[in-house]
Amino acid sequence: MANRTSDTIKLGIFVLAGLGLLIAFLYMLGKNQNFFTSRFLVTARFENVNGLVPGGNVRVSGIVVGVVESVTLMNDTLVEVALRLDDEMRKVVRKNTIASIGTDGLVGNRVVNLLPAKEPAPLIEPGDIIRSESDVSTSEMLRTLDRTNRNVLEISEGLIQTIDRINKSAQLATLLNDQSLSLNLKAALVNLRNTTVAASATAKDLQALVGGIRNGEGTVGALLRDTTLAHELNQAARKLNAVEEQAGRLVLNMDTLVQHATALVGNVQTDIQQGPGTAHLLLRDSLAADRVQAILQNIEVGTGRFSEDMEALKHNFLFRGYFRKLEKEKKKAEAKKKQ
Repeated sequence: MANRTSDTIKLGIFVLAGLGLLIAFLYMLGKNQNFFTSRFLVTARFENVNGLVPGGNVRVSGIVVGVVESVTLMNDTLVEVALRLDDEMRKVVRKNTIASIGTDGLVGNRVVNLLPAKEPAPLIEPGDIIRSESDVSTSEMLRTLDRTNRNVLEISEGLIQTIDRINKSAQLATLLNDQSLSLNLKAALVNLRNTTVAASATAKDLQALVGGIRNGEGTVGALLRDTTLAHELNQAARKLNAVEEQAGRLVLNMDTLVQHATALVGNVQTDIQQGPGTAHLLLRDSLAADRVQAILQNIEVGTGRFSEDMEALKHNFLFRGYFRKLEKEKKKAEAKKKQ
């Protein structure tokens, strides 16, 4: 009897232990815990977790690599989420990975997605804090959709009123029934087309002109492309500068010459007015001037008498032949000049 009671107790204990292990296994399975894989803990901080709870999946490129360990409210604007990742993710996930909250399917449970960054960074280590990215909540989407619906409603009501006014507008009906309007529009389109063609031709001509200039054609092209002409222009500019410098020096010399001439005229004027020379004597001494005038008159009278004496010699029989010979030679020389 005692043995049966002992066996019954042992059996009860075994059954309770098995039941406890089964409950623990089911609990761990419900929390997505893995009994055969070691994991490490990292954290991420969000402004709003949008319904994320412990036990949610953590995914990388759509693959489950861990679970949400805990969700802790740090203050009124910050929530800390502890993520327990598989130990093999230490070789994949990097420190600049971005954590964002998403949805498992369209309306499923909330999950944490780890998005790799493009920039290189060291591999993640236990205890690191991952950067987070805010997720658009369903309530915000609904509010945005509600505003969009209201705006669409207002636009549709305004469009209905506009169409009603168009239907009731007599002026628009007149324009639509006016047959000359289509002809005018057609003519305007033809003119616009001709203008476009002319503008295109002008653009082509301008392009050809610019191409010719780039190739060195024409005067402008030669100025832009011909290095020899540019060198000659530089030389001409240098020569002009040299001429300008010479002109400047000439002007300075002329100024100096004018100054010297002015000084000379002043000296001459001073000599004439105050000097002891002949000019002062002629201009200031009236007696000397009368003497000079008398001398000039005597020279003029002597010259006249000399001319009379020469004329008398021409008619003298002793010198007549000589003067005739001179006249013949003079006539021959004039005849040679005419020939």
